[in-house]
Amino acid sequence: MDSGIGGLTVFDQVFKKLPNEDYIYIGDQKNLPYGEKSSELVCQLTTRIAKYEETLGIKMMVIGCNTATAASLDYLQKELTIPVIGVIDAGAELGVETTKNHKIAVIATNGTVKSGRYERKIKELLPDAEVISKGLPDFVTLVEGGHAKDADTPAKVADALSSFDGTGVDTMIMGCTHFPIIRDSIQKAVGPDVTLVDPGVGAAKAVDKYLGDNDMYNDQDKGTQKFLSTGDEKAFEEHASTFLSYPITVSHIDL
Repeated sequence: MDSGIGGLTVFDQVFKKLPNEDYIYIGDQKNLPYGEKSSELVCQLTTRIAKYEETLGIKMMVIGCNTATAASLDYLQKELTIPVIGVIDAGAELGVETTKNHKIAVIATNGTVKSGRYERKIKELLPDAEVISKGLPDFVTLVEGGHAKDADTPAKVADALSSFDGTGVDTMIMGCTHFPIIRDSIQKAVGPDVTLVDPGVGAAKAVDKYLGDNDMYNDQDKGTQKFLSTGDEKAFEEHASTFLSYPITVSHIDL
């Protein structure tokens, strides 16, 4: 699940690694954006989706949203009878594996930055790390509005990231699932010496490991995909199909 289409960056990574699994994706567009809401409200919204997903007989929940992971992962891991995997720890681990000079940038929503979860996990793994975090909620709005490919998007992204000039960071964690959709613009803005980290890649590894360790792989040749949105399913369909590079059908759901 995700607050919108951003979590498709996580879905895409998981699907590429595990194409035989069955997937149900829920984008909570009605309540977008999560990053500007209180952690208590985000936890309530995520729990509402989780409880619904449980009724569908799923075997694992992946929170493909950094803000929702920060606000609700610990709670849901205790409340649900199924395993729940988030994206923050996986992203922090990849960031630590990637950095050479121990200077790591985290760009995310304001909610994720305020939670401090990325910084805590990074310093747990790499105590001498220097972590510079910045909330960029406008990137979420840009992606959800279908403007990722607009001609002026690179300039807007470069302006928003100019505060990282001269900081010496060699690794930047894209701590919001919407951000990999504008990865090219971000890379252009920070330059070739900064390695971008996509937490979705780490989440896919975590899902694969858990299913393998617990003998939970789907024994079939090809899995199914079902996409649901609490908001405008047609807009979701259009933007998601552009990102995934293949057409999908999205159904509306009231929760």
